[in-house]
Amino acid sequence: MFEAIIIRRGRKAAGVTNRGYNPGMEFDPIPDPKSSHDSDHRLTHAKTDPLQTPDTGPTDYGEPADPREPPDGADGPPQSGWRKHRFFIAYPLIIILLAAITGIVVAASIRRPQVDSLDDFVPRLITTLYDQRGSSVATYSRENRFLLQEGEVPKILEQAITAVEDANFRSHGGVDLKGILRAVVTNVRHGSVKEGASTITMQLARDLFALSRQQSFKRKIEEAFLAVELEKKFSKQQIITMYCNMVNLSQGNYGMEAAARNYFGKSVQDLSVAEAATLAGIPQRPTHHNPYARPEAVQERRDVVLGRMLAEGFIDQETHDQAVAEPLLVIEPNKEKTLGPYFSEEVRRYLIKTYGETELYDRGLQVHTTLDRDIQRAAEKALHDELLRLEHSRGWRGAIDHVEADDLESHQLANWRGLPKDTQNLIPGEWFQGLVLESDAKKAVVKVADQRFELLPSGFKWTRRREPSTLLKRGDVAWFRLDLPADQETPVLQLEQEPQVQAAALVLESATGAVRAMVGGWSYENNEFNRITQAQRQAGSVYKPFVFGAALEIGFTAADSLFDGPVALPGADNHDSYSPRNFYRRYDGIMTLRHALEHSVNVPAVKLLDMVGVEQVIDFTQRCGITSDLPPYPSLALGAADLIPMEVAAAYATFVNQGVYVAPYLIERIESRNGRTIEEHEPKAHKAMSPGVAYVLTNMLRGVTTQGTGARLASVGIATGGKTGTTNAFTDAWFVGFTPRYTLLTWVGYDKKRSLGRGWTGAHAALPIWEAMVRQGLEDGWLSPDETFDTPPGIVEVQVESTTGLLVGPGAEQTHSEVFIQGTEPVQRFDHEWARIIRLPWYLQEPFYLPKEGERMPGQVADWSPIVEGWGNKGGRR
Repeated sequence: MFEAIIIRRGRKAAGVTNRGYNPGMEFDPIPDPKSSHDSDHRLTHAKTDPLQTPDTGPTDYGEPADPREPPDGADGPPQSGWRKHRFFIAYPLIIILLAAITGIVVAASIRRPQVDSLDDFVPRLITTLYDQRGSSVATYSRENRFLLQEGEVPKILEQAITAVEDANFRSHGGVDLKGILRAVVTNVRHGSVKEGASTITMQLARDLFALSRQQSFKRKIEEAFLAVELEKKFSKQQIITMYCNMVNLSQGNYGMEAAARNYFGKSVQDLSVAEAATLAGIPQRPTHHNPYARPEAVQERRDVVLGRMLAEGFIDQETHDQAVAEPLLVIEPNKEKTLGPYFSEEVRRYLIKTYGETELYDRGLQVHTTLDRDIQRAAEKALHDELLRLEHSRGWRGAIDHVEADDLESHQLANWRGLPKDTQNLIPGEWFQGLVLESDAKKAVVKVADQRFELLPSGFKWTRRREPSTLLKRGDVAWFRLDLPADQETPVLQLEQEPQVQAAALVLESATGAVRAMVGGWSYENNEFNRITQAQRQAGSVYKPFVFGAALEIGFTAADSLFDGPVALPGADNHDSYSPRNFYRRYDGIMTLRHALEHSVNVPAVKLLDMVGVEQVIDFTQRCGITSDLPPYPSLALGAADLIPMEVAAAYATFVNQGVYVAPYLIERIESRNGRTIEEHEPKAHKAMSPGVAYVLTNMLRGVTTQGTGARLASVGIATGGKTGTTNAFTDAWFVGFTPRYTLLTWVGYDKKRSLGRGWTGAHAALPIWEAMVRQGLEDGWLSPDETFDTPPGIVEVQVESTTGLLVGPGAEQTHSEVFIQGTEPVQRFDHEWARIIRLPWYLQEPFYLPKEGERMPGQVADWSPIVEGWGNKGGRR
């Protein structure tokens, strides 16, 4: 059974039940061969513009004469010359009558192949995306439609429809001869076409078979043929249900159920008499009867329907009068932002690529995704809050526009369209543009729609200015938001500006690869480019764990030491001309691999890649899931490769998964409208490294968040690990980290490569977003402080001296518990002599240090002058 999820718009509708498609009444849509759609067109019902609904043209759905018109003989407007035109008015209607009679006779004996095709007909339906708990997060369609099943059209709605469109619906056989005669008499009497002769079945035939809407004998005859055949094939209940599912009700709504949800926030089952009459009146002229654009016309038409219901005996006088007295209570168009728009767009692109546009926009697919609503909200909030904080630190850039108008008080900005009529209902936290009416040393007066607000110093404190007049002047346009402090009842106007810098965030469930949250940028509405899946950014130091992992795999340990000093390696010219530099432009001499990774020291990382072999490092990286090109040069150790953030996060999850790579995915399963499974996720995984190597590497990365470059995470209250990343000239800032359950990635940078500014490291720009997500996760409960990392068999812990990695001995001041794959523990013990050596400057330590096999040392370089000259003022990675 097709399960239709309720789309919330405006007020929450209580007691609304899901609607579905009844397999016992199967009818599938026949696409209009004359219609065309842009290949990349997307339409979600939540974004329909109320003033831009396409006009389907005038229809003759059989609107009877208004009962309030004066009777014959009463005073009324002159009708000069109408008698001499009666013949010309009556003639075509008589022809229609004769044609209809002929059609009925012929149709009774002839089968129509078009009607037989309805056995496989499905009207265009909405494709719905659900989160992992079954709540709707996005919809895609050409026509906003939810199917009602046979028997689900409530009696009051059927009565409203038949009263105004086809009073004899239950008694005729598709063509209403009495109705045609009545129309002839009425129209001849009035001297113009005041009443049509189409039955509900004829209207349905026109919609089902996309007949021309141009008034012609040919169309009427064809409608009559088809209507009679429809009546032979389907019951009255099925016909009225099909009508309710097919009819256009303006605002992009097709079908009574979709219109009821969008206009009244409820199902058709819960409609009042007045609401049912409102919907029944719209199909006559869908564009004209738009509840948002022309509410007066809709209410007038509703009252006509109520009059017909009274005349037909469907309601009594008291009910009629009460319904007529009701105002037109349609809810505000839904302005709620779509949750996870980048995630939904990624799914949409996959569906189009795999199944095509027709399946996506017309067939009502039910797509169950991996999105977690709570985690997505946390990611979006963290990214927006922290990116805005970074933007504020840059200072005020100025107004976004200026209006030169004599009467600013009456001027309206385009951005105000769609704001609530009562601006007291502006939602705190949402942004809107404001027009400055005055600005002086104490305050500024800002107009938003029809309301005025005062901008006080507390509203622009972040600019570090004291007077509004130094920020804004009369006629300026800027962004504002309403803030509602916890200790105040009155909202406070806050000055804002959109960040120029972009950011992205991703949350993966490490063990399964399920994408639980994805934020591809600051604003999907402004820029649909997804920086998680579409961008290739220089990795910087987030690449270093792959170098260290490859080293662990060939026998290195976290306690092994390397010498941190100036070194030369083969460059692009095949000479020893490449010399990496550390971020802080200093060298520390002897240090362990753990210390080098925790503090992101560049020289040991490059030396380690040189000793392990670049081919081995690339192979290890690819086994972890990185598919982007990796340049086989020493600079690869410092992240010279351009990587896609999604693949980086999945590769880090491999460390937590004890060496098993699991491909990330967004869709759990796809079902047809009837619940048949079309596609179901099948995990893709492979072993990338041994559990022991993965655990030791994970443990080293945990040190980054306790005493390394990410040490600010030590206080978050949950076990974490990860790596900061900063590229040359501060163009990209990263933090990729994990908890025992999730792998989280954050990135900050410009779309067009340029410096963020000195000091905008991964720890400064990206890590705060990551931290905010984790803290929100602990508060919301999707993260638990009790989570721990599993230890695989064959791991031992030994106390070592922290600088040298030697076993703890006399004179050891800094020690820690180090993890080893059993059998690789150190055997040499620290003593007082080592305590003296590690206090020396790096160049005095070198004589006491025994290089590892293949390790390059400063003394091997005969002439440092060209290398020093090449250093110039280049920045370092961290």
